[in-house]
Amino acid sequence: MIHFSSSRLFCVGLFLCFELGQALGQLPTAHITAVFPLGCQIGEEAEVQVHGGDLEGAAELRFSHPGITAELTNADERKFKVRVAVDVPSGVYEVRFVGALGLSNSRLFAVGTLDESRSPSGNTSIKTAAALGADSVVNGVSVTRQSSWFQVGAKKGQRLLLRVSAKSLDSRMSPVMLLRSGAGERLARANADGLIDFTAPANGNFLIQVHDTIFRGGTEYFFRLENSSGPHVDFISPAIVPSFSESEITLFGRNLPGSKPAGFKAVDGQSLEQLSVKISELTQAGQPGGVVLPPAAIVLDGGVFRLPGNSSVESNPFFVGLRPGNLLTVEQGSNNAADRAQIIPAPGLVAGSFYPARDVDCFRFPIKKNEVYWLEVFSQRLGCGTNPYVTAQLVGVSEDGKESPEAVKEFYDSKDNPGGRGFNVTNRDISWRFQSKDDGHCRVMLRDLFNQSTDDPSRGYVVALRREHPGFRLVVHPQTVAGVWKKNKIIELTGTHLRKGTTLPVQIIVLREGSFSGPITITAEGLPRGVELHHCRVKASEKAITAFLTASEPVVSFIGNVRFVGKAMIGDREVEQVAWPTATIHRVGDYDKEAVFSRVAKECGLSINAEDAEPIQVTTEGDVPFTGLAGGKVKIPLKVKRTGEYNESIKLKVFGISQLDKLGELEVKKGQGDALLEIDLAKFKVPVGRYTFHLASTVKGKYQYPPLNGKKSEKKKDVTYQMFSPPIVLEVASAPKPPEKTVK
Repeated sequence: MIHFSSSRLFCVGLFLCFELGQALGQLPTAHITAVFPLGCQIGEEAEVQVHGGDLEGAAELRFSHPGITAELTNADERKFKVRVAVDVPSGVYEVRFVGALGLSNSRLFAVGTLDESRSPSGNTSIKTAAALGADSVVNGVSVTRQSSWFQVGAKKGQRLLLRVSAKSLDSRMSPVMLLRSGAGERLARANADGLIDFTAPANGNFLIQVHDTIFRGGTEYFFRLENSSGPHVDFISPAIVPSFSESEITLFGRNLPGSKPAGFKAVDGQSLEQLSVKISELTQAGQPGGVVLPPAAIVLDGGVFRLPGNSSVESNPFFVGLRPGNLLTVEQGSNNAADRAQIIPAPGLVAGSFYPARDVDCFRFPIKKNEVYWLEVFSQRLGCGTNPYVTAQLVGVSEDGKESPEAVKEFYDSKDNPGGRGFNVTNRDISWRFQSKDDGHCRVMLRDLFNQSTDDPSRGYVVALRREHPGFRLVVHPQTVAGVWKKNKIIELTGTHLRKGTTLPVQIIVLREGSFSGPITITAEGLPRGVELHHCRVKASEKAITAFLTASEPVVSFIGNVRFVGKAMIGDREVEQVAWPTATIHRVGDYDKEAVFSRVAKECGLSINAEDAEPIQVTTEGDVPFTGLAGGKVKIPLKVKRTGEYNESIKLKVFGISQLDKLGELEVKKGQGDALLEIDLAKFKVPVGRYTFHLASTVKGKYQYPPLNGKKSEKKKDVTYQMFSPPIVLEVASAPKPPEKTVK
């Protein structure tokens, strides 16, 4: 069991090392970029093809819902027959590919009640427009420098709700959808939600044109186009509730059964309806569920819901946040000045919207002397395109009613980002910790800096004032990313796959809440025999660490899910949190030039192939930990095992002890099986203490593929990849004091 005492410098160095390996080419590991078609009707089946890289030896598809199954029909073309059971709820689920090179990253797969079809390959002109039926969905792929065309018939007065989805399904496509008359005249353009709401002025056929914003195309630029008679939810209020069993929310949208007019219009000019429902009347699915939320939304509990419609057609999905134990108030309006501030019980929540344009809302929360509070505003983290600007002022009130206001404070974006490039949690919302000096109240004024010209009622927010409650959340990210590597700024699509003898770094991100700054112990549940998560401990105030999984011999092949669990003492109670798994959505070649998209995942998948060995394995021999005296030297014997055609010299570099950053590389020559790492503790001034470090090297060789579909493979591939040793423990002890001289 190893205690991690790694510094931030160690993490940076390790990230650099790992990213260098990615730039040069890691060992092949299965990754998928698309599954097409990307959906199937409930109770039906569909032939699905998987696209991506290193997908040799196709074996199975695994879905996050047990009612969705797949049968391999063509291993070479990676085709499967997918079946969706009749009791699977409408929703968006995760799918992973299993092949000879492991369990892949996840992709999203939609199931619902609409009839499913595929867009034909030749519908790139008005003359070849494909028919789109009522209550149906078509799966399509954007064509480079062209549009996909569809046609739909409607009678006079018939309302068409056309919806195109891409980003919410892990697509690279940024879709543009236009509705045109049969003669090609433009009639409507999809709004930011991908929706066209159109009422036919006369009987006829109408054309639908779909293309990427800059006319990109290919298998990663896929979309789903729906023609639905079901409900569409534009937004909800409140967006956060204290209870899923008892709370009620109001839906604002179109075709809402039993609704009434909302009294205002959406940005596209269409009048909205409103419907109040209990959350218990909605259907719920787990995240990601087909909604687009920023990584910073990880601090919110909640769920993805749909509104049941007539004829079993459900609405689009929407997210509802959950904050138990908080009183909820709805903003009443006419509170646009400090002297008209709406009084909100504290602790409590107030939900409102930045509507109309340039709207200003003011609130007043009562506070108690010496209490520690947190003021939070949620808006961008709820998926709204907003930029809240908040001012707050604490006002003490004496027994005779005299007010003593403190200075006004302004708040801006949150720059704290323990997730780095891979899982960026910076956001435009605010959080503020304060302690009240006197009984009184907290005045809060907020507006949206992005809402200066458009009346958009969907720009919602929730303001929360709560007493401090220390805690933490964990995120596990399967990919470590360099922050400052000048030659490489790549982010890959990776799963967590181990070969026999592999040591793999995994990033653990800590989102601390309240004033909690204590240490956290991380363990892994569900690991198979032979795989170890080296005992790791997040030090006090630390926000991210790198844990390591090692598949030692003997190890068994495995495909399944694991859980990373953090435990910490907060006060006199032990708190346990399960880490949220995450997924990188697209490969990025240069994160300074391309946006990095990540999302929450349903499961943390792990695969081990015991028939496929890590080509170079470096391990230690002898007693552990290795001990040396301060001011002396320590020698660590190493064993180097080579598998396959990896006979070049390698140079091992120490990572993990900042004082050894300038220690030279240890060269292990061709054919050499033993080596000795010698560290001069005096020269590098390594202080007394216990340390953990790794050896890493860039390795060149020819990778031999493992058996493919039960048959020995002769396939080989030239690779240059990054190798890590298992953790090595070094203990530096105090040098003995010289004996005192005896005075005669």
